[in-house]
Amino acid sequence: MITPVRRNWSPKRLLHALTPAMFTAEPSVVCARWDTLWPDLYTEYDARHLKQELSARNLIATDEAGAFFSAWAADEERHTDGFIRIIELVANGSEKALRERLDTRSHDFVPIGEHLKDEFSLMVMIAFDEMCTCRAYAAEKPFYDGLGNDTFHHWLREVIADEAVHSMNAVNVIRACYNDRIGEVGATLDNLISRVTDNLNYSGTFVLDYFGGAYTKEMFASSRLAIMRNVAKPIAA
Repeated sequence: MITPVRRNWSPKRLLHALTPAMFTAEPSVVCARWDTLWPDLYTEYDARHLKQELSARNLIATDEAGAFFSAWAADEERHTDGFIRIIELVANGSEKALRERLDTRSHDFVPIGEHLKDEFSLMVMIAFDEMCTCRAYAAEKPFYDGLGNDTFHHWLREVIADEAVHSMNAVNVIRACYNDRIGEVGATLDNLISRVTDNLNYSGTFVLDYFGGAYTKEMFASSRLAIMRNVAKPIAA
């Protein structure tokens, strides 16, 4: 059985030396920081709801996918913890209030039901989604530049690297378990892109959180190309 690649780092250790007093700002600046960080936080937090939905639908059919989602869920919790800490540092947030607000949000998986029909379709969607998120986070570098501490650059690099690993881990599940369906990946991606460019609203599903200027048709096309290239690579012996 293939096992997912794991990365070992800790937001707590990374951010421990920073204090809110280092990042005081005018209310308008604090508000702008919140507006950027809050969607990043809640989409990462929503991973737990996707995992619950997959369990309820009994979609995880292989040991490889089971291992993938166990590792993935732990990483998404790590990202959640990190974003909560960053909001505490730069946007006057508190962990208690943030978690209470996160817990009140609704989640509707009906809009993406056609992509939750089997494990293969799910893994293609996850591979694509993580590739897109990797690139969207990379586009946020100027925001982190504006926070004024290199530690945030380190944070961003770690999150981007996690997302890239998630995408490749999902591709590895496809290559290992669904080699006979690799010819379907392109059409599955095309259908997915068609859906997300047709004003599909995000509804707390973790995947397809495609709002903001980074999510363009060009980005979707380049992410599709990356997935197609990765899925075509031979599995290392």
